[in-house]
Amino acid sequence: MTDTARLTARQTNRLITALRHGQALDLAAADLGLSLTTVWATARTDTRLTIALAGRDPDAPEEHGRTLRADFLRLLALGVPPSRAELILGSTSFSGWRGDDPAFAQACDAVSDSAAPYGHTGQIRLTPARVARFLEALGKPKATLVAAAAAAGVTPAAIYQRRRRDEAFAKAMDEARAMARSRSGQPG
Repeated sequence: MTDTARLTARQTNRLITALRHGQALDLAAADLGLSLTTVWATARTDTRLTIALAGRDPDAPEEHGRTLRADFLRLLALGVPPSRAELILGSTSFSGWRGDDPAFAQACDAVSDSAAPYGHTGQIRLTPARVARFLEALGKPKATLVAAAAAAGVTPAAIYQRRRRDEAFAKAMDEARAMARSRSGQPG
């Protein structure tokens, strides 16, 4: 196999199973007829395999949070602003994790600082155009605040923060929600 070859899904699953059962990587790969070069090439893009190579069970529930944190840091390293990274990953857990986990907060700051010369350094603002997109999306039947915020390219936290400090915005949100209910035939 060449350096650019990758394992198939079946080969990856069989290797992960062997690693879960305590088999050494070199022996497991040899038993399955796999080259370590191919294993490394696959691990560059296969998170489950990477976790198994780290000696953990990739299907354990706690790995989901660890993977989300790693994906968030990867996006920050690529210069994606935190609010946009939350939208990409479909989770708003990161601000809570930053508050609960000083080491994660420090890692986020360090990664963002190192990526600053290459990426977006300003915050994504709730501009009048974004407000209009948000309110339009919120006014549709069955709309959620999270989906409407994503449609506007901002985080739900930015929406809640604006709502708390801007009475006119809060009123416009309430009107958009009432419009959505009337369009869907729900009582106001």
